[in-house]
Amino acid sequence: MTGRVSHWRGRLASRLASTASRAGARGALAALGVLLSACSVFDTKVENPNAVDEGALADPASAAIQANGLGGSITRALSSIYGPYSVASDELTWVGSREDWGKLDVGDVSDPKNEYTDAAYPLMSEARWLTDNTIARLEGFDAANTLRNRADLVRTYVYGAVTYITIGDMYDDFVLTSDRTVFAAPVGEANMRVAYDSAIGYLDRGLVIAQSLGSAELRGQILGLRARAKFSRALWEKLKPARTTPASPLVDDAGASADATAALALMSSDYRFRLTPTAVNTGTNNIGSEMNSRAEIRAGGEYINPDPLKTTVVLAGLPGIKLLDPISGLPDPVLARAINDCCRVSSTTLLPMTMTSAREMHLILAEAAIAQGNTGEARIRINAVRALDALPAWDGVTPTPLAMLIHERRVNLFFQGRRLHDLYRFGIDADRWLPTSVAARKSCFFPVAAIERQSNPLVPELPTNGSGYCQ
Repeated sequence: MTGRVSHWRGRLASRLASTASRAGARGALAALGVLLSACSVFDTKVENPNAVDEGALADPASAAIQANGLGGSITRALSSIYGPYSVASDELTWVGSREDWGKLDVGDVSDPKNEYTDAAYPLMSEARWLTDNTIARLEGFDAANTLRNRADLVRTYVYGAVTYITIGDMYDDFVLTSDRTVFAAPVGEANMRVAYDSAIGYLDRGLVIAQSLGSAELRGQILGLRARAKFSRALWEKLKPARTTPASPLVDDAGASADATAALALMSSDYRFRLTPTAVNTGTNNIGSEMNSRAEIRAGGEYINPDPLKTTVVLAGLPGIKLLDPISGLPDPVLARAINDCCRVSSTTLLPMTMTSAREMHLILAEAAIAQGNTGEARIRINAVRALDALPAWDGVTPTPLAMLIHERRVNLFFQGRRLHDLYRFGIDADRWLPTSVAARKSCFFPVAAIERQSNPLVPELPTNGSGYCQ
């Protein structure tokens, strides 16, 4: 509104004020409201030249952007859910003021109203919906021969597989088929294996295209993820239906082993496939911020030595590492590197998260060998991992193969969403679990969160009798 118009408004208001003394205040004020509204700023049409409607997604030229968007969505979700998972295990521990971190720390994993699992659920749900929606759209471009770069479609398969593997790993139940305003029921605890089936199906399709493109990098990512998905599905069968420590906790899955072997042939010796949040794709419930800025949580007491003057801080260097390597008897350098990546107070709040690695492929193969009684093969695989950090070789006898496997998984897969599963299947209690907690009594993961229960009429409401959610 210009100064001239404002001056006109002032004169008009004065004139109407004198009219009010003759015609009554109510009529004058009504006239003022009507006349002034004729020059309201809200009548001005404002257009954003950067606005893009949903129809633009039908343009094949947007395929790369859509693939990037899916990658950002799942990375944001991971940065939200990895914190609760790691605190529920022994990897991270609560040292701040937010009580819901403390509840997870002592083993209360199945409360739908926990503020951190509740906040993570919409991000995971968004990533799930965006996975299926984006893949379907890019597959349509591909079928119509309008997809400019088929590697973009392969990337959506990779990101989508990460989404579904994470859902299968982290949750006891999930809504997998809702579509924005269209509700769907949870798939049910007994059916959550379908999350891994979806991941494997996407990876199967991606591998065919990656092979046609001759991309060793994409093939390595896909095979590594598929090995992880098959391993996790086999572990799900052992752990989640019974929710008790399995009599045979070791996974020996032929498909996982075949994919791990094939992946290693395409990976460098210390290959890692990682997703790293950025300032624009990270939500407010960010594990890096909670740990390295707010100081609500830090690495667990069995792993590190905290600064005695400020217990939220890990001591610098190897003096900050409490967990010892079982062969050398020295602070474990593998753990030290992992702690440097995530858990030092000077670390970035945008933490990289490893989806697959050459180390994990070796450990999948070592576990299968131990399950088969092939200690020689297990020794070769574990020593291949240890050689990456110039650690002394294991003789295959002391510690026992099982103890060695547990330790190597503990340090080489630190902060990768694997530890809670290992605690459950090997019958190990986290140091902070209360004996009466859900986690100490049975193998439970996260439930459908309160935010979904309150908004989706097809999800059971929150019970009022104090009953648990992990049955």
